[in-house]
Amino acid sequence: MDLRQLQYYQEIVKQGNISKAAEKLNIAQPPLSQLLQKLENELGTTLIHRYRQKWEVTESGQLLYQYAKQLVSQMEEVKRRIHEIEEGSAGTVHIGVSSACSNMLIDYIAKFREQFAKIKFSIFSRESEGLLKKLKQKEIDIALLIRPSNTEQFETKTLKKEPNILIVPKRWTTSLSAQPTLKEIAHLPFIMLGAMEGFSFHGDLLKAFEDHGVKPNIIIECKDIPMLVALVNRGLGISIIPNMHHKSLFVEHLKIYEFRQFDSSVEPVMMKLKDVSISKAATQFWEMVK
Repeated sequence: MDLRQLQYYQEIVKQGNISKAAEKLNIAQPPLSQLLQKLENELGTTLIHRYRQKWEVTESGQLLYQYAKQLVSQMEEVKRRIHEIEEGSAGTVHIGVSSACSNMLIDYIAKFREQFAKIKFSIFSRESEGLLKKLKQKEIDIALLIRPSNTEQFETKTLKKEPNILIVPKRWTTSLSAQPTLKEIAHLPFIMLGAMEGFSFHGDLLKAFEDHGVKPNIIIECKDIPMLVALVNRGLGISIIPNMHHKSLFVEHLKIYEFRQFDSSVEPVMMKLKDVSISKAATQFWEMVK
């Protein structure tokens, strides 16, 4: 028993007559009668009682008809969804994002879904090292993160550069000037964005302190920006981070300063593997981002 047989059987029952079903299916009547006989032989039962003036679908025949309707309908749905995926109006975008870039991704997804409401997203949030690994293993289509030092394997789109910010517990601000400097903050408990392979932010910040003749009072190192901001918000220390992320976090106890003295601005990028095909849905998203 195959799907074609079930499609034909469904039409026979629906039309209530083999000749009408044959006409509807645009096939000859004898092959359709043979198909019905073959189904009955295969199942070892009578599906339709056929009389001279009328016929009657048996209980077994009704059961098969219901299953045939369901399977044919499901197959049509599968075909429809495959067509949508192939044309890029449906499917799933598998995307990774670093915590520093989460705000940007939210904005992009909101814009994208205005045009492609049927496309779904599977979001993998991790530090940048983990995202690069996922990209290389083809577990995600696209990654949104801070530009790593080596991008040879990847096709990249450079997004808007962002300055760094200094975040300080509000109750500490009374002892700071309107534009704090590295020398001014060096003695305060400092929560450092952790070093990550292929990313220079950590080393650049330490060098900036050194160039100003001071050393930061590092009490915590943390690679996760939301956790880092939460620690500062709790009053455990201060930090310098990329500007992109703080807007989506709880910052009721924070004072945020633009910090131009440390001018190693970060560069967010969208990346995918070179010469590797991705889904139509992911391609649509990639092409939307300018």
